[in-house]
Amino acid sequence: MTSPGAPHIGSWPIRVDRVVYTTITLMAVLIVYDGWQKRSLAGVVAVIVGPVLAIFLSHIFAAALAHRVTTGKRLSARERRAVLVKESRFLLIAVPPLGVLLVLAAVGVSYARAIQVDVGLGVLSLGFWSGLAGRRAGLTGWAFVVAVLYGLGVGGLMVGLHTVLQPGISILP
Repeated sequence: MTSPGAPHIGSWPIRVDRVVYTTITLMAVLIVYDGWQKRSLAGVVAVIVGPVLAIFLSHIFAAALAHRVTTGKRLSARERRAVLVKESRFLLIAVPPLGVLLVLAAVGVSYARAIQVDVGLGVLSLGFWSGLAGRRAGLTGWAFVVAVLYGLGVGGLMVGLHTVLQPGISILP
């Protein structure tokens, strides 16, 4: 949800909830995917953009269904356009990991290592948003530190799931 005090990119308010869950979803995909060295640059870009695009499309689809259930009518062209514009900012979430990938690939870093950097930045992003939430809630001192650590811990949990979710690795005997 956005409020007057919500962070903004220009005039667009940032939906922190959506940034956070899309970051976690994208991190999960990047962690689980195997075979980065077998992919072309376009293939690696597709693995990054795919989940974000899927979530974007799901929001558009859900908005249309919710409108129809609530009102009993289809979205008008104007309403459909408004939903597309509102949800299109969601696609910006793919920009930072793509930028990191392209810069690192340009200097010769392997795709697998670039993805590891992207996942690490995802963890830091979760720590940032938790810290921002803590600061906005008036937390200081250790309470603020715990808020940041909470976000970093959620990101760390995602990285830890790698050992469980990675293809070819079994945790069961």
